[in-house]
Amino acid sequence: MRALVTGGTGFIGIHLIAELAARGWQVRCLVRETSDRRPLAAYGVDYVVGSLHNRAALQHAVQDVTHLFHLAGVTKARVTADYDRINHGGTQALLEVCLKSSRALQAFVYISSIAASGPSVTGQPVTETDVPQPVGPYGQSKRCAENAVLATRDRLPVIVLRPSAIYGPYDKDFLPLFRAVKRGWLPTMGRETLHVDVCFVSDVVHGMLAAAACPDALGGTFFLGGACHTWRQIGDEIARQFGQPPPRDLRLPRGLVLTAARLADAWAHLAGQPSVLNRQSLIERLQPYWVFDSSKARQVFGYQPQVPLPQGIARTLQWYQARGQI
Repeated sequence: MRALVTGGTGFIGIHLIAELAARGWQVRCLVRETSDRRPLAAYGVDYVVGSLHNRAALQHAVQDVTHLFHLAGVTKARVTADYDRINHGGTQALLEVCLKSSRALQAFVYISSIAASGPSVTGQPVTETDVPQPVGPYGQSKRCAENAVLATRDRLPVIVLRPSAIYGPYDKDFLPLFRAVKRGWLPTMGRETLHVDVCFVSDVVHGMLAAAACPDALGGTFFLGGACHTWRQIGDEIARQFGQPPPRDLRLPRGLVLTAARLADAWAHLAGQPSVLNRQSLIERLQPYWVFDSSKARQVFGYQPQVPLPQGIARTLQWYQARGQI
């Protein structure tokens, strides 16, 4: 098997490529000139330097691959239009090249996001049959990319996967939470309790490979979740792994957080760099119910998460500590 991975130097991509190499696959990776390839050094990866908007690079990258895992995209952007340009436009460009130049393709696996469906309004887990209601430009761009992918399902073997909130080694998004809990605090935005489906990265990777190997998954959309926890439960488990008492609530008023995000957005615009703290992503994070139903994935291709929260938090913490990040 020969796989092309876009976004292979990112958090999920590193784990996916490690698993593909362990299974004996030949792996090709589309990378930018500035991408840090050091985490992939042990896996014999064939690199194609370019972007999703470089048609020559894409045509080279897709040649003779049997499976394509499309992870590349942006979760934060300098200007709102970049979400659509990269997440939607880049996916569209890749699809067009595949239609012309990828005759051996057996599966095009698009890694979307729960943001494409939007949160639950009632607290009941969202299913694939529910009408998507993304609440920000990131989710909207991922939903548009999903539509582009599914529009080719009569011509390409496409699959859309929507992973839940993913954590594990190499993740940067959960790192500030670990650091805050170590100091004895659990940052909480707004007054409502956050319920979120979280999944350890290896479970997501195994789900991706199971979907890619399943003919019945072609043309479908699937949630890949783990288990639903409250923000408090996640914080308490991190504290337990530190050997500390439960953290104290550090409740941040919604208005204050959004004002800080607007200021960060303005500074990022002047600096020409995307902001980690940005208003659009905060609007998504302020929704109380990010809960989803993965039963369709279980029924169609046997998706079954194996890593419970305590084990996943412990493995993540050990990785952070080994690298001096905590």
